[in-house]
Amino acid sequence: MKRVFKAESYETDYYQWTLDQVEALRERNLDKLDWENIIEEIESLGRSDYNAVSSLLMRQIEHRLKIDYTPLEECYKKWQVEIQAFKIGIKRKISPSMKPKLKKDLEEIYQDAVSLVTLEYGINLPDQCPYTLDELLY
Repeated sequence: MKRVFKAESYETDYYQWTLDQVEALRERNLDKLDWENIIEEIESLGRSDYNAVSSLLMRQIEHRLKIDYTPLEECYKKWQVEIQAFKIGIKRKISPSMKPKLKKDLEEIYQDAVSLVTLEYGINLPDQCPYTLDELLY
């Protein structure tokens, strides 16, 4: 007996909904697919990955600013290690198609990092990002 796939299970039993959608895809049964929610989920996956990379980029900038603009040499090694960890995280999450959007969003990401460092240390920082995207990614 074939299971009937219901879109409402998306709201009431998400896990079952995913199983049902996978089964429908494997069967190539387009009539059983919950198209609206599948589209929403795929868009959400892309946004989630981009936001993760953007967040790691902001944290990396934040730590670079601390190294470059604060006189706390005893913290530099720790911050350098964290920068490397953020780069590794970016390398694992980034997709080639994200790079143009990251380039477009770099100043906004930079300003977010500036606001955190300024709040923490009360220092003046450059108005524009002193780092290139390539420096931050590679």
